[in-house]
Amino acid sequence: MNEKKLAKLLKEAAVSSKLKTGYKEVMQYMKGTKLIVLSSSLSSDSEIKLKKIAEESGIEVIEYSGNSALLGRLCSVSYGTSVVSLKNVSDEEITELKK
Repeated sequence: MNEKKLAKLLKEAAVSSKLKTGYKEVMQYMKGTKLIVLSSSLSSDSEIKLKKIAEESGIEVIEYSGNSALLGRLCSVSYGTSVVSLKNVSDEEITELKK
């Protein structure tokens, strides 16, 4: 995974308010989501639920190797977050992230 591109995407999404953070908020606002980023801190039960719903909805899921504090820092928020969803991501950007 290309961490620099992920950081850039997350910062842009945070500025344009196209970013949802936290398990409950991501679950609530799945409609229109194109990409979900999971941190290593997310519980396995929550991860399984999110992945199942994402698969059914055709949403790409990327697993970030860092913990929730690092993912929060990448998103330019002052708190840790175990999961983040993005709406303003192109298919090309998602493909580049998976490389």
